[in-house]
Amino acid sequence: MADLEQIRTKITELDQSLLTLLTERRQLSVEVAKSKIETPKAIRDQEREQALLVKLITKGRELGLDAHYVTQLFHTIIEDSVLSQQAFLQGITNPGEQAQAVRVAFLGNRGSYSNIATHQYFSRHKKQIVEFGCSGFQDIVDTVESGQADYGMLPIENTSSGSINEVYDVLQHTSLSIVGELSIAIDHCILAHPKAKLENITTLYAHPQPYAQCGLYLRTLTNTRFDFVDSSSKAMEIVANSEDLTIGAIGSKVGGEMYGLQALKTDIANQQQNFTRFIVVSRKPVEVAEQVPARTTFIMSTAQQPGSLVEALLVLREHDINMSKLESRPVQGNPWEEMFYVDVSANVKSAQMQSALAELTRLTRYIKVLGCYPSENVDPTQIPVEALAQQHQVTQNSPSLINTVQADGALSSRSHKKTSTVVRVADVKIGDGGFVTFAGPSAVESERQIMQSAAAAKESGASVLAAGCYKPRNSPYSFQGLGEEGLGYLNAAGKKYRLPTMTEVSSVEQVASLAAKVDILHVRSQHMKNYNLLKELGKSTRPVLLERNNMASLEEWLKAADYILAQGNQQVILCEAGVRTLDGKNKTTLDLGAISLLRERTHLPIVVNPVEALEELSSIAPMAKAAKLLGADGIVLCTHPSPSDASLDGDKSLSFNQLQSLMAELY
Repeated sequence: MADLEQIRTKITELDQSLLTLLTERRQLSVEVAKSKIETPKAIRDQEREQALLVKLITKGRELGLDAHYVTQLFHTIIEDSVLSQQAFLQGITNPGEQAQAVRVAFLGNRGSYSNIATHQYFSRHKKQIVEFGCSGFQDIVDTVESGQADYGMLPIENTSSGSINEVYDVLQHTSLSIVGELSIAIDHCILAHPKAKLENITTLYAHPQPYAQCGLYLRTLTNTRFDFVDSSSKAMEIVANSEDLTIGAIGSKVGGEMYGLQALKTDIANQQQNFTRFIVVSRKPVEVAEQVPARTTFIMSTAQQPGSLVEALLVLREHDINMSKLESRPVQGNPWEEMFYVDVSANVKSAQMQSALAELTRLTRYIKVLGCYPSENVDPTQIPVEALAQQHQVTQNSPSLINTVQADGALSSRSHKKTSTVVRVADVKIGDGGFVTFAGPSAVESERQIMQSAAAAKESGASVLAAGCYKPRNSPYSFQGLGEEGLGYLNAAGKKYRLPTMTEVSSVEQVASLAAKVDILHVRSQHMKNYNLLKELGKSTRPVLLERNNMASLEEWLKAADYILAQGNQQVILCEAGVRTLDGKNKTTLDLGAISLLRERTHLPIVVNPVEALEELSSIAPMAKAAKLLGADGIVLCTHPSPSDASLDGDKSLSFNQLQSLMAELY
């Protein structure tokens, strides 16, 4: 057997070979871009990317590599290929932008989120950076307008706290053009001296934006005072320059390391997926190559009369231009007058965009293009579930023999909405005609267990990771779940394997905290008639999976859904979990006939959870297949690394091999 040093030497040699191959691949990507100059073709061919990934997954499995590892690796490689091609084509299109060093103005100093975004953006373009730390957004714009800096980096919106209004107001009066954009993941932490302890922190320094994005957690710190500063880097600098072990800062873990600070608490943002979008501004606009995906931003002011805004937006629809953002801000000095900021997916030089702008000039009081720029956010290519399940999907669309429609105007009824509702969570669509699998253990028992379960769910082709964190039981001596600790493990597993997460909610008090950490809230059958809970869920923005109570009629079930819908949340998924009977040891039978009945009565998606109605594990496969053939939109499966050792529902849990086999039969 080789000794440790020999093994490490071999690994080093392989790593160097990998770097050489990756360099060669990047060079070939540029050659692909060169071939597209004469005959313009879009940079991305997602059908080819998808076919390539399916082949790579198949080959990887033959070599002992799991699908998640292969897809994560090649998503990164494909993203690099796309951005390399874009950078090359943009360089050809804008020959004057070839300077090796650039001066960039951004908010704060070393370690701020704007500083991190600056390095991430310009590293893609192989530029050396001369940094200009600024104290405010207007200061950034002034620095670029005066010629002291070539570019400015401005945060414009966050997925948690929304638009940054001050930046929109600054853009209203600047002569600068938007020339680029990027989005970065935000992981807010509580940072402090390496010897500090979280329970001893009494003062936290923060910029108002991160503070707003972490409000749910920060409100639990009842004995902590908050001091606001002009940037996250300033907050970290204050803490780093002090020996006080009772003060901390809100910032990124990466930024904290630059200042020698430790993260006492990570992942404190209100939402699990927290991203900030930045725009890059410059004195000179850029021209976007025809092959590169482009975004155009413009501002407009419409006449102060009914229907003016709608009339302007219809112009975009008539020209088949997709609008990705509409933001309104008051016009300074003109009370009650609004300026609208519009982002569209189109190149300003295209015929359709030029025609739309010409028409908008006739309809608006004021219109100005703020910039046309490359869209540099590369969405991962989606892998078909059939590829992960290792078998082609068989679909069957049978005509319905039932024509029963509710006529009472219920929000869940077909009389209220003719088209089927599609609930979208990240890249997963529930109710669009596909069949979605929710999989995971009955309860989160440990970090290792949920990580193993997430890996197995991803590898098998499941789309959602489901597990309970709070498990109230009939006996006070039974396992009650890990609570907040388990929620953290579930959150981390979902992030690592890029799976949306679902967990159970049983009380009004849990709704806000669970909604901040998971993607779908699961109402178990025993809580279907907890109307106060349903009303609170109706105020949430998270999708809700509503299980049928085993004593409830279809009418009662749909009325329960209406409690949620009536409060504004239209993202309800119905889940058939069994009805009370006199047969079997569980005295519960899965009512698969309800699927066909519901399909005619409601527009809501329908999934099946067979766990409570199980007699034997062997009955899951036929139940799942029947549910799919009858038109269900998905199924909830229970799986565990070692079912015999499970704290809950071990007798109803599939092993990972059983899960993989079932998924291969389903897809």
